[in-house]
Amino acid sequence: MFDFLSRNRSRWMTLLSVLAALLVLAWWRAQGTPQPMVDAADNKLQCVSYAPFRKPGETPLDPGAMVSEARLREDLSILAARSQCVRTYSVIQGLDKVPEVAKSLGMKVLLGVWIGRERDKNDIEIQRAIQLAREYPDTIRGIVVGNEVLLRREQSAQQMGAYIDQVRSAVDVPVTYADVWEFWSENAELARHVSFVTVHILPYWEDHPVGIHAAIDHITGTAERMRQMFNGKDVLIGETGWPSEGRQRDAAVASRVNQARFMREFSQAAADHHLNYNFIEGFDQPWKRGQEGAMGGNWGVFDSDGQAKFPATGPVAEDPYWYLGWLGAVIGLAAALGLSRRWQLTERLSQVQVMALGAATGGLVVAQLRYGMVWNRNPLEWGATVLLGAASLVLMFRVAQLLALGRSDRRAGQGASSLVGLTVPSFNTLWRRRRAHFDALDWLGVCRSFLLFAAAIMTLLLLFDARYRGFPTVLYMLPLLGLAMARLAGLRLAGAVEERVLAAVCVLGSIAFVFIEGFANGQSLTFGATVVALAAVATDGRFWMPAQDEH
Repeated sequence: MFDFLSRNRSRWMTLLSVLAALLVLAWWRAQGTPQPMVDAADNKLQCVSYAPFRKPGETPLDPGAMVSEARLREDLSILAARSQCVRTYSVIQGLDKVPEVAKSLGMKVLLGVWIGRERDKNDIEIQRAIQLAREYPDTIRGIVVGNEVLLRREQSAQQMGAYIDQVRSAVDVPVTYADVWEFWSENAELARHVSFVTVHILPYWEDHPVGIHAAIDHITGTAERMRQMFNGKDVLIGETGWPSEGRQRDAAVASRVNQARFMREFSQAAADHHLNYNFIEGFDQPWKRGQEGAMGGNWGVFDSDGQAKFPATGPVAEDPYWYLGWLGAVIGLAAALGLSRRWQLTERLSQVQVMALGAATGGLVVAQLRYGMVWNRNPLEWGATVLLGAASLVLMFRVAQLLALGRSDRRAGQGASSLVGLTVPSFNTLWRRRRAHFDALDWLGVCRSFLLFAAAIMTLLLLFDARYRGFPTVLYMLPLLGLAMARLAGLRLAGAVEERVLAAVCVLGSIAFVFIEGFANGQSLTFGATVVALAAVATDGRFWMPAQDEH
C-alpha cells in the first residue's frame, strides 16, 4: 500500500525536491560567474578567417548565393576592430570583392582559392584569383590554393602541386596550400611547390583531441616540428582556434570560457614563440551546424549578429544571460504556488515540495530551450525537443498532482476513486468533468514510455553516430527528477516488457558509449549516468528481469 503520509518518505521527498531546486539555481549562477584568465598579448589578432554566411539561412552551399559589397564592407569593418587581415576560402559568390573592400579599410587579405573535385570550377577559381592578385598586389598577402583538399580526398598531392605551380607562375605574391599538420607530414614533398607552408593545428578537432590545459603546448610543439620538417620554409598556422559551443571530445570541452582562454593564451604564446597565424574564425557560421553539429558553427570571435563574444581582457562568464535560468525558476515557483492554492494544500512539507519542484522545473525548462537553440538544426530536432519538454512537464504536473492532491483529498475524504490502494481525486473535479473516468496514472505511463523510447534512441545515436551529436543531459534531468519523486512516494513504476527492453537498451548503450568516449569525457559520463538512473527509476530497477504478471 502506498504510504503517502509516511514522515520518513515525506522528508526524503522534501530533501530531493529542495536539493534539485538549489542545484538548478547554483548551476545557472555558475554559468554567469566570471572566470579569471590572462589577458591577450594584444587586442589585435594577426589574421582571422572570414566567410560572410553568418546569418540564419545563409549558406555557401546554395549555388545562387551572392554576397553584396555592402555586406562585405559591414563585415570587414567589424573584423577590423580585432584584426587587420582576413583569410578567405573562395573568390566566387561575391567574395572576389573582398580585396577591394579590404584595401579601402587598410586591411590585408590571404586570398583563398577553393579546390574541389570539379576541374571546371577549380579553373574558374584559379583564373579569378590570378586576376585579383595582379589588381591588388599590395593588399593580397598571399594566395591559398586549396583548403584541406588532401584531407577530403578530393585531389591527389600531385594534382595539387600542379595547381599551385600554375598560380605561382602567374603572380608575384606568395602562394601556399593549407591542410592539417598530419597531412603535411604525410605529403612533405608538396612543400617544394609553395612559397610557405600553411598548417592547421586545431587541438579540439584532432583525431586525439587535446584539452584546453595542454592545447597551447600542443600547438607550439607541433609548429616547432613543422619548422624543423620544412627547414628553409616559413610556416604559417593557417587555422587555430576553439569552439564556444559543442560536445566534449575526450578532455577537450567546447565552451565560451575555453574559447576566450584559448585565444588569450595563444596570443601570448604566438608572441613568445614568434608564430605567424590565422585565427579561425571571424564570425560564427550557423550553416556549419548542419554538417558538424553545434561546434561547427561556433568558432567565431564574433557571433552571427556581429557582436564580440568576449573582451580581450578581464574575466569571462560562460553565459552572460544566466539570469534567464533564475527567471524561469521564479516563473516555475509562481506557477507552483498557484497550484498549491488551487489544490488547497495546507501541509507544510507538501507546499515545500511542490514549490521546490516548480522552481527546479522552471530552471530546467530554460536549460532545455538553451540546448535546443544551440543544437537543433531542423524542424525534426526541434519537434523532438518540444515533445521531450512537453512530456517532462506533463510528468512533473501529474507527479505533483498525485502527491499533493493524494494527501489533501485523503484527509478531506472528498469524492475520490481508489486505484491499487492509492486514493486520488476523481477527474470530474480535476479536469472540470471532461475526463470523468480517466485513470490518474495513464499520463505517467504514457510519458514514461515516451521518455524511455527517446532516451534509447539517443543512446543508440551516440553509440553509432556520435561525432557531431551533443549529450542532451538537460533534456532528461527533469523526467528523472519527476520519476524519482514518484518512486520515493511509493508509486510502482515497473512497466510492460517493452519498457524494460527500452530501459535495457539505455543501460547497455550508455555503458558502451561511455567506454568508447573515454573516461576523460565528463559530459559523456554525466549523460550516461543520467540515462542509467532514468532507466532504473522508470522500471523500479527491474529492467533486467523477465516480464511477469504482477498482482
